[in-house]
Parts: sequence; structure tokens; C-alpha cells
Amino acid sequence: MTLFSIAIPTYNGAKSIGRLLKSISLLSDNYTKELIIIDSNSYDNTLKIISDYKKLFSQIKIIHIHKEDFNHGATRNLAVKEAKGKYICFFSQDICLINRNIFNTYLRNFKKYHKVAVVFGPHIPYESSPLIQQLEVICRWDRFKTLTNKEGVWIQNKNMKSIPLVKNTETLWYALSNTASCYQSSFLLKHPFTEIEYGEDIILGKKIINLEYTKIFDIKCAVKHSHNYNFWNYYLREKQDLKLRFQILKLKEKPLILCKFKKIFELKINIFKKAMHIFELIFYYFLKLLIIFEIKLFSNTK
Repeated sequence: MTLFSIAIPTYNGAKSIGRLLKSISLLSDNYTKELIIIDSNSYDNTLKIISDYKKLFSQIKIIHIHKEDFNHGATRNLAVKEAKGKYICFFSQDICLINRNIFNTYLRNFKKYHKVAVVFGPHIPYESSPLIQQLEVICRWDRFKTLTNKEGVWIQNKNMKSIPLVKNTETLWYALSNTASCYQSSFLLKHPFTEIEYGEDIILGKKIINLEYTKIFDIKCAVKHSHNYNFWNYYLREKQDLKLRFQILKLKEKPLILCKFKKIFELKINIFKKAMHIFELIFYYFLKLLIIFEIKLFSNTK
């Protein structure tokens, strides 16, 4: 029996997919795994690179879909239907696994805690990403690390409230990232992802908590991941993210700007470079405010 299915959506991932596949091939466990690649009409060398790694995986399935048919929720539901594993892990094409025992960690959490639907961990940014985008990753996940027990685990369910589940903490309670996550396949067959363009993970995170299942955040499940957006692509992604959080889920978020200021001041660089990064940070937050204003303006005109 296949224990783990690994689902990787791909699209023109030639620059990163080899790094991910290599990190999977270097894992120290011997669990049975199948690899499910769902490719959205890549026209670079993505599929060739995947083919070069075929000999390292005993079970590999490549599913082709049209780019216009890709949907974060629907595409992952397709992977669930195709998966043979008891557990299914979703990895984005641009991550890199850093814990060679990550599947042991996933399995231990599923067995140790009650009604676990999913296990996930923090992201560690690539050094090649712009500094402010690195800080967004660091500050986001630092909040979770403060809530973990001595084993580096935060057990998230309604019966074990390390922090109260109230409006101001919903972002922490519902947070979930399909950039790197591992689910009980049986749970996803009963409770599929919402077929949405963006945010299928946090929407399911909310459902998991409300259904009184358990989410496990484990520091040992950390992966390398961050983006290298230009300002236009950053604007487009932030617009998706802020619309999801404020308009669809109606979350009340605490800005992380103070954390980012602190990280900049702690950098071992001269005062002029720090000033430049602070100016850059202010610009990023000005852009966020414009997006929020745009979202509110658009919603009020409906």
C-alpha cells in the first residue's frame, strides 16, 4: 500500500522543480511514495526535468491540464481523486525540503494527536528574494513559533486553546499553507477544497477548526520558500490575498510592520542602507493601503 502521495502542481517551473525533486529524492525514510505532477501546459523544460528524475521514483504520474483550467482548489481536488496514498502532501514547485526526515515528522504527528486533518510548518525565505519580501515570510511565521510547545508543535483545535479563538486571533487559527502541507486523504475526500482561484488552504483551515478536527503546526516541517516579485506581480498577489482575508473571510489582522522595522534595525549594515530599506518598507505598506482602499471602494460600488 502506498503511504504517501506527493502532489505538485507545475507551470513553467524549470528554474525550481529540479531543486524540489532532488530534495525529495534525498529524504532519509523508506516510505512508499507516489508522485503526482499536474502540469498546466508548461512550455519550458519543466516536463523534461521531471522526466530526468523518473528513475528515482518508483511511482510517478503526470496529469496534463490546460492552463486556463488551473484552479488552486479544483486542481488539488483532482490530485486527491488520483492519489493512492493514505496521506497526500501538496508541495509547490518552488519549495525546497530541508528536513530529510519530514515524512517521519508528518507521520508522527498524525499518529500522536487526535483527529489530525493536516500537518504543516513554517517557511524560510530564500536569500535571493528582496529583503522586504523575506521579512514578510519571517515575521508571518515568527508569530506561530511563539505558540509552540517544547517540541516545536502547536496543536490547533477547539479543545486545546493555547490562545482564545476570537476575532483578533482568527488569522492564526485558520492559517494553513498548501505551499507545503500533508493531509489525511480520507479527510479531503469527505471535505474537498473550495474551488477558488486563491486561498483554498486558509478556507479549509477555517473548516477544519469549525468541524473540530486538528491542525498541527510543526517547526520541524519547515521548508525553504519565498518569492521574488517585481512591484506589479507583488501588487497582483497582495490584491488576491487582501481580498481573501478582508472581503471573503472578513479577518481582523494585526499589521506586522513593527516586526519588520525591528528586523531591519537588527541588520548588520550601515545606517544608510537601513534607511533605504525602511523607505522601501513604507512604500510596500503604502501599496497595501492602496489595495485595501481599492477593495473597499469596489465592494461599496456593488
